[in-house]
Amino acid sequence: MAATPEVLIDATSVGSPVVLDKAWRVGITSSPNAANPDFDDSTWVVRDAKDAIADVPDEDRPPIPPPPPPGSTKTEESKPGDGRPGDGKPRDDTADPDFNQKGRGPDHQRPWVWFRIHIKLQPNHGPLALLVELPVSHTTNVSIGAESLTPDIYANGKLIKPDGPHNDHPERYQSISRVYNLDVPPSQTSLVLVVRTLYVPVGYGTYTAFFANRTFHLGAPNDLTEQLELWTNHSLFERLPRLVTSILLVVLGLFLLALYFTQKGHTEYLWLGMHELTQAPIAFFELGGSSAHIDLIRYGAITLQAVLLSAYLYFEFLISFLDLKHRWENKRKRWIIRLMRYTAPILVVVGPSLLLVERSTAFVVIFIASGIGSVFWIGAWLLFSVITLIAATARRNFEAGLLLFPLVLEFVGILEPVFSTSMADWTGHSYQSPLTMQLGPVPIHFATVADFIGLLAIVVIIFFRFLRIQRDRERASSELAAARSVQELLIPQMLKTPGFQVDSIYNPAAEVGGDFYHVEPTMDGGLVVVIGDVAGKGLRAAMNVSMVMGALRRSQERSPARILDSLNRVLVGSDGITTCQAIWFAPNGEVVIANAGHLPPYLNTQEVNLPGGLPLGVLETVNYDEVRLYLHPGDRLLLMSDGVVEARRSGGELFGFDRVHNLSNQSAFYIADAAKAFGQEDDITVLTVRRLAAAVAA
Repeated sequence: MAATPEVLIDATSVGSPVVLDKAWRVGITSSPNAANPDFDDSTWVVRDAKDAIADVPDEDRPPIPPPPPPGSTKTEESKPGDGRPGDGKPRDDTADPDFNQKGRGPDHQRPWVWFRIHIKLQPNHGPLALLVELPVSHTTNVSIGAESLTPDIYANGKLIKPDGPHNDHPERYQSISRVYNLDVPPSQTSLVLVVRTLYVPVGYGTYTAFFANRTFHLGAPNDLTEQLELWTNHSLFERLPRLVTSILLVVLGLFLLALYFTQKGHTEYLWLGMHELTQAPIAFFELGGSSAHIDLIRYGAITLQAVLLSAYLYFEFLISFLDLKHRWENKRKRWIIRLMRYTAPILVVVGPSLLLVERSTAFVVIFIASGIGSVFWIGAWLLFSVITLIAATARRNFEAGLLLFPLVLEFVGILEPVFSTSMADWTGHSYQSPLTMQLGPVPIHFATVADFIGLLAIVVIIFFRFLRIQRDRERASSELAAARSVQELLIPQMLKTPGFQVDSIYNPAAEVGGDFYHVEPTMDGGLVVVIGDVAGKGLRAAMNVSMVMGALRRSQERSPARILDSLNRVLVGSDGITTCQAIWFAPNGEVVIANAGHLPPYLNTQEVNLPGGLPLGVLETVNYDEVRLYLHPGDRLLLMSDGVVEARRSGGELFGFDRVHNLSNQSAFYIADAAKAFGQEDDITVLTVRRLAAAVAA
């Protein structure tokens, strides 16, 4: 048996840390004895620490031994228990407590890859430490291979726990550069460093690429700690663009929510703001995961859940942004929206089930099922987003085109780290994407560029949309002001009404309203009064009011029933319905009333019982009944619109008929003001007609 060389590296002959990149002995065996310093590794192959090393023989599947040399009487045997073939004893995997803690016993003869290096130390050397440094660019890739596992480090047969966060279970966290303080006495002049990792022969994380993502430094603890701080700062610079983008996402999301609360009708601001706020924390979770402050399961669950939720919020944003709900109202395409919404709840199952996979097999099944369903949902979401944006862009929707471009870039940015990691794992070499740019110490990855372009596109869209909405509002305000001016001309001014005292008040709920009233004295000393309410508000209601008032001013009718009949013919076919009441006040005090679904009047303080009648504009031919009553001198008739009764407090309480009855002897102004103070929701119109004494009338 050949003797193992005693000295390979003199680590203390230089003042700075030494890079252990030469004379590593590599072997593959399931025997835990390979961690011992006196283990015979003389037959193991020697490899330098390169990006890719050549394969080594697998002791668990050894080649057929060569025949003994001529003259030999027996075959050389290795020492019992050294883990080599021919020792004549079974391997005792239970001898390594850490081996059993990881769930591998004698029935699980999975081989390990061992890297051993023999180091000579000067007498009376100082404290020693080992820095296992990962490349900073590795933190930007997606950890999908076995190289993300933290290897076990042995110093002279003793398992060494690393420094840093969560050093008791580093395998549960993403691999980071760590310092291992080696407990080597000053009098000891030899050091055997042993590294153990999983045996992956081919594909992702193959053992031949072990050194591609790790550099071993041996030196004084203080020097290595300073070097680790430089690595940490470099890692922070690596993620700085993503963190800055996340802060911008928070600002943009809050601004979008503020826009929504000032422009309640534009729900696209709400969905997009929530989408940006959901995406913003992802970079900070990535920072926590890459620095081993958040374990892999929590990091994966939180990040995955945030990505899935942001995808759904973007889906709702597109529906509102492109107005697909109304655009597809009479088309079969609406089933796509319903299907996506009904299946979206599966997205919220992925994260919680991943957090609970260690507790029960049932959660493993749930996670796999929800994960498969989420993959199909995201695929459908991507097709939906791209197709709808392309279709909208083809219709010359400038804003949709602005959204389509960053969406494609985001997709490429997601694929870039996956491709880079795959190339590094398959080739065994560190792979730098050609899409990554270097800005001083800060690398600018393509995903960061895509995020920034997406932010810029949203800002541009918001700017132009805000300008368009402001122009539309100004135009609508001008139209409403013009309509208000026309409506004020239609409202009766102070007229001479011999024999009657008329008081009126009109408070529209908006710029223009749907209430109207008409007062016209007749040649014989009588009075015609018409009051009504057009359903709805705004310009559409104002147009119907204009039609009614124009018809009343042209009409010479005095019969209330015939007045309603003529107005009904005018409004048939119009949009909406109109309640109305026509009243003829004769000089002798006789009153004739015809009603078309309007609120009954009050004679003094008593409600007048009127037969029901269809509102105007419902049917082409309607017969309206007339009711007759008599006004004595001093009697008063109160007329009003339903805006008085339907005034509502913030708690939901209505003004109601009881309050109207209690205030029915008050002036028109008092009643209208009380209803408005209670909580106006609709147009308020109140009109009173009092018959004067004959002497005053004369």
